[in-house]
Amino acid sequence: MTLGKLRVHFRNAAGQVLEQPTGRYIIIRYSSGPRRFADLQTLLGHSKQLLALRQWHKVVGDHRRMTPFAPAESAWVTDCWLSMPRTRMRDFYGAVLLPAEVLARIPVERALEEATANALTYRLFAEEPEAAAWLAQLP
Repeated sequence: MTLGKLRVHFRNAAGQVLEQPTGRYIIIRYSSGPRRFADLQTLLGHSKQLLALRQWHKVVGDHRRMTPFAPAESAWVTDCWLSMPRTRMRDFYGAVLLPAEVLARIPVERALEEATANALTYRLFAEEPEAAAWLAQLP
């Protein structure tokens, strides 16, 4: 699949939000190292706004360089960010990019299956082209 040029929508210390107009999805590319909770909230707030603005429902979460979420961050992501009302968004899909060494420790069946967390149906990937191909075949 040939995709168009990515556009940077927002960036801060927690990462950047990019839009892939050809594929009609966004990429949340997390930065490495420590982050402030407020920076994460702002980053994800901008990503939510971009999804609503474009009326898109697909996202690539690039976790390959990021420090894992702290418990409070995980709770906020689950309770607040993923609680998008169904009335505002169709099904919500996420392709999660994990470091190859992390993905290698996950059973193959688990990595290849689609899972659901709150409103998000997601699948795990090691490479961005595979994630883009999966998103492209979704409605």
